[in-house]
Amino acid sequence: MFTSRREFLKSAASAAALGTGMSLASAVDARAEETITAVEWGGNYGNEMKKLAAKQSDVKINWQLHAGGALAILPKIKATWPRPGVDLLTGWDASWQAIAREGWAEPVTQDRVPNLADIPRKLLVKDSAGSIVNIPRTTTAYIWYYLEDKVPFQITKIEDLLDPRLKGKICFPVPTLGNNLQVVMMALHNGGDERNMEPGWEFMKKLARSGNIGRVATTDVDISSSLTSGETCISMASSSGALRVGRQFKTRLLSKMDKQSGFRAFVLQEGWCVLKGGRTDAAFKFANFAISPENNAEFNKAIQGVPANMKSKIADEAKPIIFNNEEMEEYVYIPDWAFLSSQLDTWMKRWEQEIAPLL
Repeated sequence: MFTSRREFLKSAASAAALGTGMSLASAVDARAEETITAVEWGGNYGNEMKKLAAKQSDVKINWQLHAGGALAILPKIKATWPRPGVDLLTGWDASWQAIAREGWAEPVTQDRVPNLADIPRKLLVKDSAGSIVNIPRTTTAYIWYYLEDKVPFQITKIEDLLDPRLKGKICFPVPTLGNNLQVVMMALHNGGDERNMEPGWEFMKKLARSGNIGRVATTDVDISSSLTSGETCISMASSSGALRVGRQFKTRLLSKMDKQSGFRAFVLQEGWCVLKGGRTDAAFKFANFAISPENNAEFNKAIQGVPANMKSKIADEAKPIIFNNEEMEEYVYIPDWAFLSSQLDTWMKRWEQEIAPLL
């Protein structure tokens, strides 16, 4: 991943009215009072959300599609502000951080979105005034996991990755795959964070010298192929990738580990933001409808996602990557996603210069 959230989940996006030169503002002016303009991703995401919207009749929706990644629309909104012509905007953590800085979001309250009460608090992004700006609908975790029948011993701490018994058994993602969360985790365990990565790079050098990395992955497919072929048996990947491998092999997800172990889960979320100046009440009404336990479960099942609503019904296989409020505090680290994205080129160069020669 991930210069954009779409790259992270590899969902297709296509240009519709937003890419044709049609004014966003004009698209909404001709609509009825209870019709909102909502920007959604294309492909299965858009199709399934339209099916869900058809189950209600309170709010009509003029659907538009993202023209590229989720961040691509932000300059268009800035150019047309304060009349962007968008009421409900789909995005992810990096989108909300940018929108919070600009002050574009209508504050989200539980009065306007009652189902927000069932969303983990740690997923909520706030602006400088302390107002919530996002309404989460789907979560994705980035975690370490391994094949239990292939690993020679039970892995319980990050230092175990240096154990000689794992010679050639680790499939390690490059920085551009996973926003370098793999090295961020090492930094966190050794006293740093995403803005102080030196402790992480030092541990990474030890791991590279150990000979335990048997495959360097540049894509999600590299990870799943390496593990399922038996070439390696442990890696860090998106929760969706880990679950797919788990349907073929007995796996252990290191998603709810004691902080002292060094293994952390990184969670990102996608959802909506209601922009100021439009049909905010109708936009909030539809968003609340869509994140009800039943509707949130239905949508995420269709897109193979994980519901943000803690009351949604989920499959047993997904329970290790569902976090309630207490588990969010105990196991999950949410980094500054925008900062991570800005550092990828620098981190990739450092990998090539300092880590690759050691492999």
